[in-house]
Amino acid sequence: MHVVQLTDFYRPVIGGLEQHVETLSYELISLGHSVTVVTFQIGDQPAEETTAGVRVIRIRGWSTHMNSWHADAMRPFHPTVPDPGAMAVLRRIIQRERPDVVHSHSWLEYSYFPQHRAHRGPRHVVTLHDYGLACPKKTLQYSGRGGAAGAGDLPGAPVQITSQPCSGPRLAKCLACAPGQYGLLKGTAVTAGLRASRVLHGRADRYIAISEAVAKSSRAVLPGGSRVVVIPSMVPNGLPALARETPRPEFLPEHDGYLMYAGSFGRHKGVDVLLEARSRMRNRPPLVLIGTSHGDAPRVSGPGVVVVRDIQPAQVMASWTRASVAVVPSVWSEPLGRVAMEAMLTGRAVVASDVGGLRDVVAHGVTGFTVPPGDPGALAAALDDLLDDPAKRQRFGEAARLQARRFEAAVVAPQIVKVFEDAILGRADRRAERQRKTD
Repeated sequence: MHVVQLTDFYRPVIGGLEQHVETLSYELISLGHSVTVVTFQIGDQPAEETTAGVRVIRIRGWSTHMNSWHADAMRPFHPTVPDPGAMAVLRRIIQRERPDVVHSHSWLEYSYFPQHRAHRGPRHVVTLHDYGLACPKKTLQYSGRGGAAGAGDLPGAPVQITSQPCSGPRLAKCLACAPGQYGLLKGTAVTAGLRASRVLHGRADRYIAISEAVAKSSRAVLPGGSRVVVIPSMVPNGLPALARETPRPEFLPEHDGYLMYAGSFGRHKGVDVLLEARSRMRNRPPLVLIGTSHGDAPRVSGPGVVVVRDIQPAQVMASWTRASVAVVPSVWSEPLGRVAMEAMLTGRAVVASDVGGLRDVVAHGVTGFTVPPGDPGALAAALDDLLDDPAKRQRFGEAARLQARRFEAAVVAPQIVKVFEDAILGRADRRAERQRKTD
């Protein structure tokens, strides 16, 4: 089977979605398939290259030349409507590649939707990694005219959530909310485009959602009868071995048994909630924060707090193995929870917010605890509970290690291949049915 994957970004621009596409590409090749990744060309990146058997084609569309449209020139996301320039390039690539399946992962899908044909050409499978099919901000968080004020910078200050879970997309509501993230002009354009493009959502044979939360939000903007299969994002095979084989990072506290967080330092990730929770705990081990800076990040420093930015994944995995508990205190509806998966693979019990896709990853009372988002008291109590009871912590950690294996590429990729095959066979079945009716 030949698969063309469409994604706005690809290595070296890398995040959770891009890691999934890359891992899936390598796993498909190991299963005997061929893969071409089509993505945007940024800066002086090569137009074409092949890495570990994956052919990467980088394209430019009209939108990539609109530098003022993008807050970050290194992440020129596709608009929420078809891009004529990207459409023309994609048409030529598909004609040349002749794939069996086109697998879309981001808003670049809007330049392929109009080209999909139900009865001929490649099958089209769309994976939904976030809430971007329904929400212009991709977060499904409502903040009106910018949301509430942020929390104070120091532990002890009141903790406030900067936005609230959205009950569902409505045009007036989205027009009020999106400008808080994009600005008035761009927010209005992105919102209007997304609403107008709903008519294209039927141009896919199958949809895959990475969690029940993403599936639920997306069904509201899909045509009736659309097929949505829930298959989680994947992590590379061998992460537990990588964690064991990587030397103990020098930045860690002198002794093992610390609390650990990994991710963005933005308020939507609940770092301020975690700092406040730690100030309320009976047990107060060191706290290791590993992540990346964010524009609205609170002050992430204090006694017993170790802050490390932008380190290699191997060091993150090695750090998990020496932590007592993993903490995922997000206050927004995480589409899934890759960080929780990685921590669980090393046998860590997890305390996570009871939001979004984290509910698909962390089993309350089995692999850890889930607590209400933005509640430092509940978070502190759950952490104290696990620190007080090493036997429970070990039991949860072993269960976490076993359950997290279902997120490894060797387990997830065959499920995605099955969706591809079902889409191809579904067309064949419909063709045979039409033939029987004409005989």
